[in-house]
Amino acid sequence: MLLVYSPKVTNRIGYIFNLIFKNILNCEFEMTTDSDLFEKHDGAKLCYAKSKNTDNCVFVKSDELLFQHSITDVELRCFEYDGVPAFFGNHDDNADIPFDMFAASFYLVSRYEEYMPFRTNEFGCFSSQESFALKHNFLHKPVIDIWARRLATIINQRFPQWEIPQHYFNFISTVKIGQAYKYKRLGILRTIYGYCHDMGKRDWRQVKERTQVLLSRTPDPYDRYEQIVMLTRKYHHKILFWSLMCNYSPYDHNISYRNNHLRYMLKHLADYGKVGLSLSYETTGHLENKEKEAQRLADVLHKPVIRGRFNYNRFFLPNDYKDLIDIGIEKDYSMGFHDQTGFRAGTCTPFHFFNLDSNSETNLLVYPTPVPDSIFYKLTPDEAWETIKSVITDINAVGGTFVSTWKLDYFTNEKITEIYENIMALCKELKDNNQLKNNSL
Repeated sequence: MLLVYSPKVTNRIGYIFNLIFKNILNCEFEMTTDSDLFEKHDGAKLCYAKSKNTDNCVFVKSDELLFQHSITDVELRCFEYDGVPAFFGNHDDNADIPFDMFAASFYLVSRYEEYMPFRTNEFGCFSSQESFALKHNFLHKPVIDIWARRLATIINQRFPQWEIPQHYFNFISTVKIGQAYKYKRLGILRTIYGYCHDMGKRDWRQVKERTQVLLSRTPDPYDRYEQIVMLTRKYHHKILFWSLMCNYSPYDHNISYRNNHLRYMLKHLADYGKVGLSLSYETTGHLENKEKEAQRLADVLHKPVIRGRFNYNRFFLPNDYKDLIDIGIEKDYSMGFHDQTGFRAGTCTPFHFFNLDSNSETNLLVYPTPVPDSIFYKLTPDEAWETIKSVITDINAVGGTFVSTWKLDYFTNEKITEIYENIMALCKELKDNNQLKNNSL
C-alpha cells in the first residue's frame, strides 16, 4: 500500500488524491499528517509538501492551491515535461517531477477557470476558446491520466515491490434523440410548415419523401431504433438514449412529450438499454424547468431519472450542476465542448464534481464526453473517423472511459452509420484485448 504524507489534508487534497490514485490508478493508499509515522513506513510512500521530509520517498513539491479554501486568480505558465504539457512548475532539485501535478489536475478537473470571468459562446456559456488547454494546445490529450501514469512509473522505479495497478478501457455508447421522427407525429402545424418550407425551397424530393412517410408507404428516415439496438447488441455494448422532454422551441425540436408513440418507444428502448434526460436549452439556470422535464421522463419510465446531459453542453458551474443534484440526477454526460474535440476537464476518467463555491466534493458523477455530437457538421466522415480513432487510442493508452455521443439523424447517412459500427467494433476489440491481458495476470 502507498502512504502519502501532507502537512495538512484539506478537502481539495483529499479529493484530488482520491481521483488520481483510486479512480485513475485503481490503487489503495492512505494519507497521514504524521511525519514520524511516514518516515518509519517501510513501503512505498509519497511526500506532498513544500519540502522533502525524508530521503526514501517520492517527492512532489506542493503549490498553495490545494491548501486554499477560496477561489483566487491563478497565474499559469505552461511548459513541456517529458513530452507532455504541464503547469504549476517548481524549481526544487529534490522534486521527482518538476511541477505540482495534483494542483494542475485539480485546476482542470474542478473547472477552476469556469469560476473566473470569461467570454461566452453563442449559447451564452463558457466558450471553448477561453479554455487554458485549448490555448496551449493540449485539449486533445487526457493529461491528468497521462500524468498519473507517469507518477505511477516513478513510484514503481523507487519502490519496485509496489506494482503499477491495471486499469482497463471502457466504452459507453449514447445516442441523442433530438427529434424522434423526421416527418411522423409532428402535429398538423409543424407538418404544414414543413410542406411550405420545402415547397418554398423547391425541394420536391423532400416533399415527396414527407408524403410517402405520412401515407405509410415508406418508413420515417429517423426511425432507426431497432437498427441501433441490434448494432450495440451485436458488439455486446450497452446503449444510453437521450430524450428531450420539453416544449418545442427554436433550439429543441422533439415531438411532444405527451405523444403516446414517443412514450411507448422510450419504454421499449428502456428494455434494451438506458434512457436519460436531455435537458433543453431553457433549463440552463432554471431549476423549475429541470424539475419539470425530469418528472415528465420519470412518468414515462415509471422510475426516477438519474442520468442527464445538457443539450448543446449549455450549463454554468456550479449552479446548474447543483440543480442536477437537487432533482436527483446522479450522472452527468455534459463535460465536453459542443464545438471542440477534447477533454474539457483534462481527464477521460469519470469523476465526482467538486463545487468550488462550497469547497466540497459532491455525489454527482461526471462523465467526460470528448467528441461533440456536432463533429460531422465540421468534418468529412473520413476526417471525423480519424479524429475519433485518435481519441479512442489515447483513452485506451491510459485505461480510461470513452463516451460516444451520437445524433439520431446521423443514421440516415450510410457512411456515418458505417463509422458508428466501426467504433463499436474497435471498442469491442480493445475491451476483449484488455480482458485477455487481465486473464493472463
